[in-house]
Amino acid sequence: MIKEDGNFNLSPIERIIRVAIGLLLFYFGLKVSTISEMFGSGYYQNGTISFLFANIIARYQNIFRILGWFLGFVLVFTGANGFSPTYKLLHINTNRKPPLL
Repeated sequence: MIKEDGNFNLSPIERIIRVAIGLLLFYFGLKVSTISEMFGSGYYQNGTISFLFANIIARYQNIFRILGWFLGFVLVFTGANGFSPTYKLLHINTNRKPPLL
């Protein structure tokens, strides 16, 4: 269990950003099938950037779905806890406390 005596290594702003990006990745993981179906139906015009991205997502939809869910879970979990094991290994701490007067 993480105690409140300084074991947080993420700043409050970074925590909010992590949770928001994590939720977007969860949403992307859910919408991969929709993008793939739209690509198969000819929704995207050939030669556009969206066609290229939809083509890549349609070919590897299971990989993108798993990556979206996994990375989304990791970002939401670390943002909610305020602790990142990767930051701990790299000795990074963005949770700076103001100096005491």
